[in-house]
Amino acid sequence: MPGSRQLIEAFGEWQSCEDASTEARPRSSAASSGVQELNRAMLGRTIEAEVIPRLMMAHRGPASKEALTLQHVTPDDITELSRIVIDHETAVASSYVDALRNQGVPIEAIFVELLAPTARLLGEMWKADLCCFTDVTVGMSRLQQIVHELSPEFERETAQAFDGRRILLMTMPGEQHTLGLMIVEEYFRRYGWDCCSSAPKDIRDMSRLARSQHFDVIGISVAWGALMDGISSAIQAIRKNSVNKAVVVMVGGAVFLENPHLVSRVGADGMAEDGRHAILQLRTLLNAKITNG
Repeated sequence: MPGSRQLIEAFGEWQSCEDASTEARPRSSAASSGVQELNRAMLGRTIEAEVIPRLMMAHRGPASKEALTLQHVTPDDITELSRIVIDHETAVASSYVDALRNQGVPIEAIFVELLAPTARLLGEMWKADLCCFTDVTVGMSRLQQIVHELSPEFERETAQAFDGRRILLMTMPGEQHTLGLMIVEEYFRRYGWDCCSSAPKDIRDMSRLARSQHFDVIGISVAWGALMDGISSAIQAIRKNSVNKAVVVMVGGAVFLENPHLVSRVGADGMAEDGRHAILQLRTLLNAKITNG
């Protein structure tokens, strides 16, 4: 049985053959051409939604009840998904994710162990000149579509009642990619937080958002190192303008993952690696604010 890479490459070859046969086939009429296109589209959706997941499941082997509770994402899964979102449509990437879930990988692991690391890997590939900026942009867009598809189920799975906590999540002005922040937002909603998110255009805009209502926490995502110059000023402005003078400011993103010593230097209270880590971190940080306040 071929592996997932061969299966998806075979699907790509099928699409190429179909395109070639379309060019070679005489155009008898507009009507027949339309029927052919419809048939190919239907066949493509069937392969993406049914054939690929089933073949991948067969390749991995039958999963026992014990395995279904122990499955985790592997580095190979991350590498493969990064390749898929660059080379193929979102439907193919969604089929790959569905196959992992059918093998027992929980939806939380999909968010934390697969989607977020895949986004980071795309950024690393770009920095290493293994792909172009367009590849990264297209890949991120497809990952965002998968997040949107999975979000309702992710929030419902262990949804908790609103506990009065509010968080404002922002990207630094100039930040291009927001996938990581989207995933963090889904985590907070899942655990009962009231979330607001924004992509402010400048520090003045960040200050306006901070004073718009009471927030317990304000999170700032910075993935691009060139944006580090303004984050200290942004945090100072946020603290000055925040309705909540004891607001907790948390930072995240690739820059801080690679340089955690910068957290205190920019004036933040803490740093989170992902949504799950942010929830755990804030339990300590908020309790400390209450105790010291």
